[in-house]
Amino acid sequence: MKGAYGHVGKLKLAVCEVLIAKDSSAGVHVLRKVPLQKFENVDTASFTSWSPVDVADVDGDGHSEIVLEGDAYEDHWLEVVAFEKGSFKTIFAGLGYYL
Repeated sequence: MKGAYGHVGKLKLAVCEVLIAKDSSAGVHVLRKVPLQKFENVDTASFTSWSPVDVADVDGDGHSEIVLEGDAYEDHWLEVVAFEKGSFKTIFAGLGYYL
């Protein structure tokens, strides 16, 4: 699940977001977060925004992983995250492109 806030006013930008995941025992865990950030110029704002893409058994081990899209200024990539022993571990990052 993703919750996000963004506000653009004149040339200023304010953003924050959080991605959470629920495990099989109904535990809720923070996957990624962007604390509230304010930028004086929307054209030079530098932060990474995350979006969930899919939940799938990517590596064939019988456990589901979370596929995320990372989006930063002119950089975009995919990450695969596994939940192991109470924490998240990035097992793949790549397939990126930039403008």
